[in-house]
Amino acid sequence: MAEVYLKWHHTFLFLFQAILTIADTTTDILTSLKYKELGHKHWFAVSLSITLITLTVLCVWSIIATTSRAWAQDTDDVERLERNANPDMIFRSTGINVTLSCLCMGPPLHSLQMFFFCACRFKKLWKSKNGLLVEKDRLYYLYVHTLNLKMIEGLLESAPQLIIQVYVMLHNIKSGDEIAVIQWISMPISFISLVWMFTSMEFLREFANYRMKFVHGVLIFLSNAGTIAARTLAIIFFTIMFPWWVLLVFFVHWVVINLIGFWLWRSKRKQDIFTFIFAYSPFYLFFYNSYYLKKLRGSVPFTVALQNISAISWHILFTVENIAMIFAYYFTSDAPNARFRDPALAVVLIGNIGGILLKYMSWCCCFNEYSTENETFRRPVTIVLR
Repeated sequence: MAEVYLKWHHTFLFLFQAILTIADTTTDILTSLKYKELGHKHWFAVSLSITLITLTVLCVWSIIATTSRAWAQDTDDVERLERNANPDMIFRSTGINVTLSCLCMGPPLHSLQMFFFCACRFKKLWKSKNGLLVEKDRLYYLYVHTLNLKMIEGLLESAPQLIIQVYVMLHNIKSGDEIAVIQWISMPISFISLVWMFTSMEFLREFANYRMKFVHGVLIFLSNAGTIAARTLAIIFFTIMFPWWVLLVFFVHWVVINLIGFWLWRSKRKQDIFTFIFAYSPFYLFFYNSYYLKKLRGSVPFTVALQNISAISWHILFTVENIAMIFAYYFTSDAPNARFRDPALAVVLIGNIGGILLKYMSWCCCFNEYSTENETFRRPVTIVLR
């Protein structure tokens, strides 16, 4: 499993994540109520249902993580968390944690716990050059659990809400209707929340063996922002002209991703491939991450050649889909939609190509010298929370 190195900037990042989670859910609910006020009953029902379903899943996930005290082990990792280790640092009582989870306070609470932990050790974090290594104990699993909750929130709420909000705003502009202030607020928050989720997971999974600096995180965040903006607008503008054909695009993408996963599968556990199909494959609709493909390999090495083939295949598929969708809109849009053609095409092309180039730059230019594999320098300080 990946190692976690906490640095001084994590103090503010965890606080920002807690605020972002609360703001995203709150503005989504307010936007749903605004749809009802404006007479968009269908969008009100869809938007509110997405939020309620997400909150339910987050509450259940948080309750399970709080009460089980046993964490699923990796295919090749026999280490498990001790049975009596509660991942929650502040509230050790299971009853209190379950109550807070039922009140939908689980996700922001976990982020705040990480913030308080870093804030209490800010001086040590500031002076540590390489960061503070967190051992595989309750703090480590709290950190991973916090990011997993953010991933669920991003996939179930932020992504669909972002698509719905931008779609409704474009429809209002075309029809001459006024766009409410809450829509202008909710849309960028959903976008930032989605980009933040992918960036956080990439830090934990993709760049686990690298010494990450703050500037590296900014670069990764910008690359993800470009590709997600391109993907979102391509889907929305294609849906405007071909409302139901977008489902075919999603299905083809899902089939190709699962074929790649099946081709890479060498694990002895059948549940690994089923978990990938039904849980991880939707993740690849917006984003590529080799971590979940590595889990399919089991004890078989995931060679550099295979990693390059899978990464290049996904990025080609991603780019072709985006370009095909935006050009389908560009050449078939009618007069009312004509004013969106050039800006939409520019954003999709620049965001898609620019995001991939930034990601390639991050791999080639920034991180090679910071790899922790075969490290010879002094290991950072270790924090062990008992």
